[in-house]
Amino acid sequence: MINGHALAVGELDGDGRDEIVAGFRGKGSTLSIYQAADARGQRWHKTVLDNGGMAGADCTIADFTGDGKPDIVCIGASTGNVKLYENLGK
Repeated sequence: MINGHALAVGELDGDGRDEIVAGFRGKGSTLSIYQAADARGQRWHKTVLDNGGMAGADCTIADFTGDGKPDIVCIGASTGNVKLYENLGK
C-alpha cells in the first residue's frame, strides 16, 4: 500500500470473526477486505472492494441501510468522493 490511510474492523459476513477493511490514498488507490481464512487468523484472504475508485482517507462500518447488515462507508482523498458499499450478503 502506498500512503495507506483507511482502516476499519467489523464483522461483515456473519461468521463471528471480524474482517479488516483497508485502503490507501496513493497512486493506484484500492480498497480491500481481509478475511481470516482459518479460525486462528494465521492465513488471510484479500478481496478487492474498489480498484481505483476510492482513495480511502477513512472508512466506517455500520448498518447504514437499516437492513440489519453492516455496510461500509468511505471518504476518498484524491478521488474526492464518499461511497456506500452496501452489504448484499445473506
